[in-house]
Amino acid sequence: MKPAKLMSWSVQTLHSHLRDKRFAIPKLQRNFVWDGNRAASLLDSIYQAMPVGSIFLWEMPQKSAHLIRQSAAVLPPFARDHKMIWFVIDGQQRLSVLYQSLKGDKDKKNDAGRTIDFRRLCFVVNPDKDNALAKRIVYRKPIPGEFVSVCEILAPNWKKEVGKLPIGVMKKIQDCRQRLLRFKIPIVKVESATLEEIGEVFTRVNSLGMKVTSADRAIALMGKLDVHEIADELRNKLRDANFDVGSVDPLLMGFNLVTEELHPEGDPPKLERMAKRWSQKIEQDDSSKKEFEKTWHQYQDAVLRTVEYLRLRFPVHDESFLPSVNMLSTLAVFFFHHRSPPDSRQATEIRKWFWVTGVAKRYSGAGYHRNLVSDAKLFQDLAFGKSRVFTFRELLDPVLTVRAEQYNAQSARTRAFFCLLASKKPKYLDNGNEIPIGTAALSPGSKTHRHHIFPRAQLRQYGFSPSAYNSLCNLCFLVAEDNQSIGSRLPRNYLADFKSTARTHFGPAMKRHLIPVSVGSGVWQTGVKSAYKQFLAERLKLICKEFESAAGIRIFQRD
Repeated sequence: MKPAKLMSWSVQTLHSHLRDKRFAIPKLQRNFVWDGNRAASLLDSIYQAMPVGSIFLWEMPQKSAHLIRQSAAVLPPFARDHKMIWFVIDGQQRLSVLYQSLKGDKDKKNDAGRTIDFRRLCFVVNPDKDNALAKRIVYRKPIPGEFVSVCEILAPNWKKEVGKLPIGVMKKIQDCRQRLLRFKIPIVKVESATLEEIGEVFTRVNSLGMKVTSADRAIALMGKLDVHEIADELRNKLRDANFDVGSVDPLLMGFNLVTEELHPEGDPPKLERMAKRWSQKIEQDDSSKKEFEKTWHQYQDAVLRTVEYLRLRFPVHDESFLPSVNMLSTLAVFFFHHRSPPDSRQATEIRKWFWVTGVAKRYSGAGYHRNLVSDAKLFQDLAFGKSRVFTFRELLDPVLTVRAEQYNAQSARTRAFFCLLASKKPKYLDNGNEIPIGTAALSPGSKTHRHHIFPRAQLRQYGFSPSAYNSLCNLCFLVAEDNQSIGSRLPRNYLADFKSTARTHFGPAMKRHLIPVSVGSGVWQTGVKSAYKQFLAERLKLICKEFESAAGIRIFQRD
């Protein structure tokens, strides 16, 4: 690789090149991942004359056009009338923001599927004088003369765009415009490097704290294959099915598990090794590309069938109910090698695996990688008809695991708990009808909410810590209307009301919510401290019993 050329270009110069469509996004690059706030932070740093890092370009002739990603939607597409292509190896996020700060598109989506309105990148005309660190560019709704859209400030006819404002305000806006346009950004350009060399450069990049993942490294090594595009296609199909995996990483991990040799006592096969193997095969024989595409489509079908199975056999209505997204990667191994639905023996082992993996957090912390490979190998063997059994020997302490887990942790165990509650098909307290727990049931804006059985306000008053009253054992599903009518009343009061007005379905509804309400249970006791402690012990026992019943295997230690 030739020595890099070092230079610096002003934002105004970069705008000119962006308008001329000189830049191209290579297939090894990720999508635009920033949100509005992060975009505003970049512009604020430029306004404050703070360093924002360099932009790394790879200059290649037109014959390398096959390496261009065509799906990049935030930056303008490369214009084919330029003789040389400037591939953006590092700096795509920053260039995207600089371009959109000028263009001001209102409905661009980032990699997570969230819409960004770039017109909401606003200059704060009158910042807080008492705060020396107050941001001057923020992401919010514009207000004339107070929060002025940056795209209006940077427009060639900016005075007309911002409208007639007081002289003092116009001076501040003009100063902002000059600061942004005159700011110089370091540019590093290399010429005629090989794809392998650039792939190595890419894997060493750590741009603005965004560490390159193993999936990024694998994509960088795939040469002629636009792996990002095919992985995005699968991810979008999952999104259409209301199952958002967040990134392509778990999808590529699953593909790795179905195509590479598995060693149960070792770590997962390296994504980079898989990428190099396919890249070399395609370089040597272009027909291998069809082999890859055929294998990928088979895997894509396996992933979609995995999601369908999780919904049918477990209440995984969307990704928020799946304890770990990597569970999709491992279970897809079974469906990749097994076209028909699992038989009863296979389904039994899948059921054990699902609940234990969630409750025990087997895909996080120490041993995560080996559990991943061990499970993938188990599913591979089951798919081929071998007599394999899922086993779990490191039994859990109920108090240190379930009772200590916090409802807002979003951990695998928390998700498994709400999945368990959903599997019981909980009912409304007032009429006994089933609560429709479906799409995004765990989201704050959903009609179905997480309800503290013993209200937080009461427990705080009696000296209980947040970790005590936010325990999973104190949570259930409750619709907003019921939640609001209950307020901060104690369960002995509001449950008594429901019991008196709904005698026929009160008991069955409580069983669905896993709330112990027999005579003498903690929910009926008068002393709040002793009542809550008794309730925690009773419900913990009930929850653990239900987890083991759902799994069909012992999970917890006994007293």
